[in-house]
Amino acid sequence: MFDFHPLRLPSKYFNIFITVLTFVLFFWFTPVVAQALTKAPVILDGQQLFQISDSGQYSAQERTNLINSQLKNVISASESIQVKIEKRNQLPTILLNDRYLLTVTQQDTLPGSTLDEQANIWAQQIEGALQEAHLERTKTYLQRTTFIAAAILLITVGFSWLLGWIKHQFIRVASLRLTTSNAIPNSETLKVLELFFKLVLASMRIGLWMSAILYITNLFPFTRQWSYQISNILITSFTSPILTLGKNPYSLTELIVLVGLLFGLVIFAGTLTNFLRSRILSFTVINRGAQEAIIILLKYGLIFIGTLVLLQIWGLDISSLTILASALSVGIGFGLQDIAKNFGSGLVLVFERPIQVGDFVEVGEYTGIVERIGARSTEIRTLDHVSIIVP
Repeated sequence: MFDFHPLRLPSKYFNIFITVLTFVLFFWFTPVVAQALTKAPVILDGQQLFQISDSGQYSAQERTNLINSQLKNVISASESIQVKIEKRNQLPTILLNDRYLLTVTQQDTLPGSTLDEQANIWAQQIEGALQEAHLERTKTYLQRTTFIAAAILLITVGFSWLLGWIKHQFIRVASLRLTTSNAIPNSETLKVLELFFKLVLASMRIGLWMSAILYITNLFPFTRQWSYQISNILITSFTSPILTLGKNPYSLTELIVLVGLLFGLVIFAGTLTNFLRSRILSFTVINRGAQEAIIILLKYGLIFIGTLVLLQIWGLDISSLTILASALSVGIGFGLQDIAKNFGSGLVLVFERPIQVGDFVEVGEYTGIVERIGARSTEIRTLDHVSIIVP
């Protein structure tokens, strides 16, 4: 019997990568399993009891509709429960309160089970589910469940606040490590890191609240069907292909994980180049301007090569990105001209080196020392120790 537990939903950057990967692998195979099943489920209060197949002129869905309707009628009428099995036309037939419910056919049996064994198992499941449904409609159960739901909401609010506090602590620690006395502050890396943590926090909060809502709706028999339907919608939305590049379709989950990996690649490249700058290049005889040129080349080289490797591992044909590249070139021509010019100017400064890190310069009304020359901007520290970002 399949029993749906909302708390077991994946809620999953190294440790987060593992969680997300588990999430993807779980839902990746869900459509495959669903396609292999040709049976319809018997459901009571949103819980799937078992599955039955076609029988004669009746389809599996028609059979389950009749069974589900009769089960609901028994629950709503608060009737006593009596489930028994009789032989009719040499087939085991399940009766509910002396009314016909289901005939077990050979197509309904699982491998290794006989008709009688399968009928006994289903009769026990039906009787147990009906008794549980009656219990869940008692006043005592509803009061206790309401208290549990309120407690879960409070715990969810607390965890949501805790995640925000942890995010601020991570950003503070990362900022301190990137701006130590032995390292040159890198505002672009800090911005990317902060954006990454914000995205992770938003994703975790959404997963936390969705899990809480699904669990609470699953507690009450009147709302359990909503939990079942919402879960199916979410699974379908995240696993159904929404984009096809080349011959490979990609779902929303796969795209989210790919974007997360690309963010991780950017952070890894920034962290590695900052480590090389502060721990290796700072002890060489190379001047600061040459060090910055090496760092920029290495950083963007790692990002470029790593992106290509990730896309290839992901099964994406690079040649299929030609249309996207064409659209991007049009976007650069119309709306991203300033960014493209800043990037080109940054590369010119890095390679031609008319100014270098450590030079004393005057730009407009600002006078100071060049601290960093990036691909899109230059950082100047004024005499009163104020950092100015110049495009």
